[in-house]
Amino acid sequence: MPKDGPDLSPPTVLRLSEYLLILEQFSKENKEIISSRELADAYGNNASQVRQDIFRLENSGRLGQGYSTWELAEEIRRTLGLSDIRKVCIVGIGNLGKALATHVPFSDYGMSLAAAFDTSPNIIGKNINDLQVQDFTELSKTIKDKNIVIGAICVPTNVAQSVCDTLVENGVRGILNYSRIRLKAPKHVSIQYQQVICSFMQLSYKVSND
Repeated sequence: MPKDGPDLSPPTVLRLSEYLLILEQFSKENKEIISSRELADAYGNNASQVRQDIFRLENSGRLGQGYSTWELAEEIRRTLGLSDIRKVCIVGIGNLGKALATHVPFSDYGMSLAAAFDTSPNIIGKNINDLQVQDFTELSKTIKDKNIVIGAICVPTNVAQSVCDTLVENGVRGILNYSRIRLKAPKHVSIQYQQVICSFMQLSYKVSND
């Protein structure tokens, strides 16, 4: 988030990031104007919540009863700090780490995948797109040399906290955690948890109560 931007709660940031994906889809469909109701229907909440979220933006691109799809998307990008490139690394290049490195469109959202690390001799040295997987022992130097500020942890649970500690010690301020444990980190470090199994459990609950 830009230092001069609004102070947004985590749920608001989550909704705005998902609104952005929806707006991009509408743009591809050449829909120039979108209403809060249409955005709410696509997201799965209500128009009042959408309007409250958009109200937090400095420039909503409002036109009469709707919003400019392109302008609203650009303002969300600006608010979320996607205008400046932030360097990212992935630790653990197993199936999940490789999938992230290969399929996540970092460059479309203000990020650049700058490094990938592993401890396996069978993986170190291999190329993922144009990026060569490095030995984990090179992490500290690489993070500092490339000014990496975000790290994705895709390692076994028993080493996840150790990896987190190493990332934090070397200046990483944002961590995406794919392990199944809750990590401990200083307050200035933001951690996002991606628990795929929890999403399945939540879906199981919903379908069992339909």
